[in-house]
Amino acid sequence: MTGKDAITIRPAGRGDAADLAIIDNMASHGLSLAFWQQAVARGEAEDPLSFARERFADENAVFGWSNALVADEAGRIIGSCTGYEVENGEDAVDDFKSTFPAFVPVFELFARAEGDWFVDSMGVYPAVRGRGIAGKLLDACLERGRERNYPRVSLVVESDNEPAVRLYRSRGFETRDSLPFAGGQEDNGGQWLLMSAAITAK
Repeated sequence: MTGKDAITIRPAGRGDAADLAIIDNMASHGLSLAFWQQAVARGEAEDPLSFARERFADENAVFGWSNALVADEAGRIIGSCTGYEVENGEDAVDDFKSTFPAFVPVFELFARAEGDWFVDSMGVYPAVRGRGIAGKLLDACLERGRERNYPRVSLVVESDNEPAVRLYRSRGFETRDSLPFAGGQEDNGGQWLLMSAAITAK
């Protein structure tokens, strides 16, 4: 099979950790890499990318491989997303206030989604965009939330990421809260949007 028919959405495995880290950084527009680099600066890691891979290879990490789905084309990862329940969001806000202020508004919005099924770090490699892969990943992640009987799904996205916002709106998401960029990003004039949708039973 070729083209779209060859794409499989499957649960991630530990061996997918490097791709999950790369896609997480793309989804955050570089914020994740800046955070990993701080770990190196503090002497907690030797290299930011190897540090990230180990984090995503941790089976118990809420953002790690055990909660991720990947889009696989002929054995190559071309996209991924993660789904989990938001818990203790306010603790994450406190952790980042002093160490990485750019993440603070993101985690403040995460905290406002506490108890929801949460779609996180969804992204597709640039070379394969425009083929409906993000929609397939999102639908599969929403199905996971439906199987777990969550009544609502939420996510955080940048206001200027118009293709993503259009995709989410096509699946019934609406903006229910927002916060401006922070930590040196303020000049961009953008906002982080908390978008939510009801998960309807089939």
